[in-house]
Amino acid sequence: MALAIGRRGFIGVGLQTAFQVPATIADYVDFTSNTLTGMQDQIPVDHATSLRDKLAGSVAGKQWSEGDLELYADNKNAGYFIVAALGTVQTVNLAGSVYRHTVTRNNSNVPQYLTITEDRVVDRALYADVTVDQLEISVGTDLVSVKSKLIGNFPQTTTSGTKTTVSGSLFNFAQAQLAFGTTISGAQAATPLKPHDLKVTINNNSEAVFAHSQASPRSINHKQFESTSEFTLYFENTTDRDSYYAQTKQSASLELIGNGIGSGYQESIAFNMYKTSFASFTLETGLDNFYAEKVKLNHEYDAATGRTIDAVITNTKTLYI
Repeated sequence: MALAIGRRGFIGVGLQTAFQVPATIADYVDFTSNTLTGMQDQIPVDHATSLRDKLAGSVAGKQWSEGDLELYADNKNAGYFIVAALGTVQTVNLAGSVYRHTVTRNNSNVPQYLTITEDRVVDRALYADVTVDQLEISVGTDLVSVKSKLIGNFPQTTTSGTKTTVSGSLFNFAQAQLAFGTTISGAQAATPLKPHDLKVTINNNSEAVFAHSQASPRSINHKQFESTSEFTLYFENTTDRDSYYAQTKQSASLELIGNGIGSGYQESIAFNMYKTSFASFTLETGLDNFYAEKVKLNHEYDAATGRTIDAVITNTKTLYI
């Protein structure tokens, strides 16, 4: 029997207009890890049958899908998962073929659903009603990565899809800038910090909800919204320590700034945290290592702007949905 390695697989994505309305493939996404799979809850039949054997049988129970999908931070394709994680996107044409997509947190418990078509060479399946339960943006000292924890409906076999589209440019650590300020614009104008390990996490606390008459979810919904970030920085001053002690509230912005795309614009993704507070500050080091501070930030709701976190994507993609 012929074998196939994971590199030969592909996924196609599209944003849905509503629950149980699968989307056609809008783009194909290159990934580094994909564990999305159908899940079957087996209900044991374990009543007494005059035998010592506990398991007399089983019946099929709840059916759903879940898993992680990780990709390098692509200027175009990462946008699908950012939009699905936050929920609302507004697009404006800046000039020529340059577009800016402002992605904000939807206050509804109804997610922005994705359809993911997965090809593993041997099989091909369509996953509808996929929600981004958790989104992590990680920056080390290599390529920036985006990891999505997904929950969706049970997969269905499909024949749709032939990988054709090309991904956008990738971001690396040298293109990442994290800074603080009294406002988002002030943070973006400030001198960036020099962390060597950083992660921004968006958590929707999603749940597949089951009820009578069907094995698949009656709905998949978001619960409370949470957002945090953490970074490790060589300890060269007491600024962050003092902010932690004083519980200073600041705006923060993580910008990924890439290549020029015409009309004086550059491809970019900016994650804006409107009011951050220092949840923890610790020093991590050994006798033969440099002092390094490890900081965890909570992202709080900012009543003045009506936002906790948003993302602004600048690229040449006309529309996400």
